[in-house]
Amino acid sequence: MLLWVVLLNAAALCVANGNVTRDVCQERICQCAEVEGDVHVGCEKRSFTTLRHLSGPSSHFYHLLLHGNSLSRLFPNEFANFYNAVSLHLENNGLHDIVPGAFLGLQLVKRLHINNNKIRSFRKSTFLGLDDLEYLQADFNLLREVDPAVFRDLNKLEVLILNDNLISALPADVFRHVPVTHLDLRGNRIKTLPYEGILEQIPGIVEVLLEDNPWDCNCQLVALKEWLENIPPNALIGRVVCEAPTGLQGADLNETAEVELCPSLRGGADTSLAAPPTRDQTPSPLAPGSADAPDPTPPTAPTSGSHGAKSRSKSRENWQLKTKPTPTGADHDRESAVANATCPPPCSCKLVGSRRGLGVNCEGRKMESLANLKPRPLAAHELNLRENNIHAVKKNHLLGYTSLNLLDLGGNNIKVMDNGTFHNQSELRWLYVDKNYLDTLLAEMFLGLVNLEYLSLEYNDIQLIVAGAFTPMPNLRVLFLNNNLLKSLPADAFLGISLSKISLHNNYFSTLPVPGVLEQLNSIIQIDLHGNPWDCSCNIVPFKQWTERLGADVIVSDLKCESPEEFWKRDFRYVRNDLMCSGLYQRIPPGPTSLSKNSTLALDSGTRSNSYVEPNRVSISVLVPGLLLVFVTSAFTVVGMLVFILRNRKRSKRRDGNSSASEINSLQTVCDSSYWHSGHYNADAGAHRGFDCTTQLSAANDA
Repeated sequence: MLLWVVLLNAAALCVANGNVTRDVCQERICQCAEVEGDVHVGCEKRSFTTLRHLSGPSSHFYHLLLHGNSLSRLFPNEFANFYNAVSLHLENNGLHDIVPGAFLGLQLVKRLHINNNKIRSFRKSTFLGLDDLEYLQADFNLLREVDPAVFRDLNKLEVLILNDNLISALPADVFRHVPVTHLDLRGNRIKTLPYEGILEQIPGIVEVLLEDNPWDCNCQLVALKEWLENIPPNALIGRVVCEAPTGLQGADLNETAEVELCPSLRGGADTSLAAPPTRDQTPSPLAPGSADAPDPTPPTAPTSGSHGAKSRSKSRENWQLKTKPTPTGADHDRESAVANATCPPPCSCKLVGSRRGLGVNCEGRKMESLANLKPRPLAAHELNLRENNIHAVKKNHLLGYTSLNLLDLGGNNIKVMDNGTFHNQSELRWLYVDKNYLDTLLAEMFLGLVNLEYLSLEYNDIQLIVAGAFTPMPNLRVLFLNNNLLKSLPADAFLGISLSKISLHNNYFSTLPVPGVLEQLNSIIQIDLHGNPWDCSCNIVPFKQWTERLGADVIVSDLKCESPEEFWKRDFRYVRNDLMCSGLYQRIPPGPTSLSKNSTLALDSGTRSNSYVEPNRVSISVLVPGLLLVFVTSAFTVVGMLVFILRNRKRSKRRDGNSSASEINSLQTVCDSSYWHSGHYNADAGAHRGFDCTTQLSAANDA
C-alpha cells in the first residue's frame, strides 16, 4: 500500500513539474504523414504557446512544422523533446524573443525558418545548439541588432536570409568561421559594407542580394564596388543603387566611376549635398499638353548589372525624381563664402540649384532637435537633417522657413510629428521622413503641403492610415509606404491626388479593396506590391481583376500568393478565378457580352472561352437570422390565431347561454302574467294557457 502511495505522489509531482510529455503523433495532436519519403509533423495553427509538455516521434527523423502558432517567446530547452527534428518551421508565431539555449537538443536541424515574426535582435548565443545548421531564414522581422558572435559556432551555415529587416550595419567579424555562400540583405537600412572584417570573410560567396538599401555612395563604398567587380562572373549579384548623396540618387554602383564616389581621389570638391531639381529645373505637374507638363512616358523597366545579376522586379532608379548636379563656376568659392555667412555652426552650407538657393547640410551631426539650429537658416532651399537623433518635430520648429524646397528628416528617431507642422511650407516639393518610428498618418500632419510632389515614409512602423490622410497634398506624384506594418488601407485613401508611382511592398496586406482605394489610382504608371502575404482566395478576385485592367505600360511588381498552400509563391495574376474561388463563379454559355471598360466582370485570362458571373448570393450570416425571424413570427401568428378562435368560441357559447336564460325568464314572466290576469275570470282559458307555457318552458330548457 505504501508503495502505491509513493508512486501516486511521484506521478502527481511529475505532472506538477510538467515532466509528463505527450507524443504529438501517437495522440494525434498534430498531423503526421510521410511526404515523398520524409516524415512531416504538421503542428501548424494549433495555438501552442509552449512545447514543453509535447514530444516528437522518437523512432525516425522528421520535419517539424509549427508555423501559425502563438510561440511568442522561446525559453531554454523549449525543443528538448524534439531531438529527431531535421528542420524547424516557426514562421508567423509573433515570436519576439529567443532566450539563449532555446534550441539546445536540436543538433540534427539543418534548416531553421523564423521569418515573418517580430524578432528585434540576435544575441550571442541565440542559435546555441544548432551545430549542423546549414540554412537560416529570418526575413521579415524587426531585426536591428546583430551580435558579432551570433553565427560563430554555426560552422556549416551556407544560406543566410536576412532581407526586409531593420539592419543598419553588420558588425565586424560577424562571418568569421562561417562558410556563407548565399547572403540576402535586401530591404534593410544598410548604407555601406566594409571589406575589412565583413566582405573579406565570405570569399566563397556565389549569391549576394543587396537591393533596396539606402546605399551612401561615398568613399567608403569604393571597397564594395571593387569587391563586387572581382566576384566570379557566374555569381548572382543584386544591384546596389545609390540613395545618397542626392547627386547620385538612382545611380547603379556598378556603373558609377570611383572618382564620382570619392572625388578626393582626383582632388575634387565635396559633393555631399548635390541638389535635387528645383522648380526651375523640373517641370511642375501641370495639365497635359502644356509646355510645362511632365513627360508622360513611363520609366523603363529595371535592367541587370554587368554581371548578369538576378535583381528584383523593382530598382530604385525607377522611383527617384532624377537630379542634376550643382552647377559650378569661377565664382564657386565666393558663393560658398556668402552661404557660410548664415550657416549654423554644426552644419555646412553652399548655394545649390539653378536659382543658387541655400543648401544646409546637417547630416549626422548628433542633433536632437530642429530648435538647435542657431542661427536659424530661414532662407534655406534645402535642409538635410538625415541621420541625427531627432525624436519629435514640433509645430513651431519650421516657422519662418518659407523657402524650403527639400526637407530630409530620414534616419532619425521621430515618433511624433505635430499636426500643422508644415502649414507654412507651400514651396516644399520633396519630403523625406523615412527610417523613423511613425505609426499613424493623419491628414492634419500634412496640412500646408499643397505643392509636395515626393513623399518618402518607408521603413517606419506605420500601422494605421486615417481616411483622407493624403488629401492635403493634391500635387503628390510619388509615395513610398513600403516596409511598414500596414494590413489595410482606408476608404478614399487616395482621393484627390494623382499618384504616378506608389510603393506598398513589404507590408502585411492580404488583399486590397478596389472600390474607394485602388480605383482612385487613375494616373498610376508604376506600383510596387511585392513581399505582401497575399491570400489567394475569393476576396482577392476583384483586386486581381483590377490589375488585369491596368494598361500595358503600367509597371506592376510580382504578386505572389502566401496562402493557401496550393498557390504558395505563385503569381495570382496567372491563377484562374474559379480555382481561387470555386463556388463563387457559375459557368454560363458563351455568347456576345458587352462589358464596359470599368466593368468588374472582367474575363479571366486563363478562361477566355467561358464567362463567369457572380450569382446573387446572400451571406449565411444574414440568411440564418432572417429565416429564424420568419419562423418565430409565423409561430407567434399561428398561436395568436388559435387563441383568438378559442376565445370567440367561448364568448359565443356564453352569449348563447345567456340568450337562452333570458328567453326562459321572459317566457316564465309572460306565463305568470297570463295566469294572474285570466285565472279568476276564465278558468278554462287559464288552464289552457298554463299548459302552453309549461310546454314552451320545457322546450326552452331542453334547448
